[in-house]
Amino acid sequence: MTASWQQRFDSARPTYTRVNEKRFADLEAGTSVLIPSPQDIEREINGVGSGETIDLSELRVRLANRHGADGSCPVMTGMNLRIVAELSFEALDCGAAPDEVTPVWRAVCPTSNLATKLRGGSDRLTALIAGESC
Repeated sequence: MTASWQQRFDSARPTYTRVNEKRFADLEAGTSVLIPSPQDIEREINGVGSGETIDLSELRVRLANRHGADGSCPVMTGMNLRIVAELSFEALDCGAAPDEVTPVWRAVCPTSNLATKLRGGSDRLTALIAGESC
C-alpha cells in the first residue's frame, strides 16, 4: 500500500545538509547541499506574500540561504514540494478555503512538470493565482 501524502509529510526526514562528493545538477563537487523537509518547504511558501510567486529555483535559493548551505537539492526540493502541494489540494478538495492552506500556487509554476502531476494540474494553479490578483 502506498503511503498517503499526509503520512509522507509526517514521516519525512528533517532538513539536513551534506557535502556533494561530485557535481550534481547545478551543484558543484565540494559544496554544501540542503536536503529540505516538506515542513521547511511549507514554511518557506507560507512566507511568500499574496499575489507574489516564486519559481523552484528561487525556492531552492531561499531554502539554502536560510540554512547556510551553498544550494538545495533540486530533486528532493521538487519531491517534497509535491508532498506539500498535494496536501494543500486535498484540503481544498475537502472544503478548505485557499487562505486556510499552504498557498503552493505561489511556488509551483503552472507550466512546470510538477503542475501536470497535481490534481487539477495547470488549470487549477492558474485559477488559484488569478484568484489572488482580484
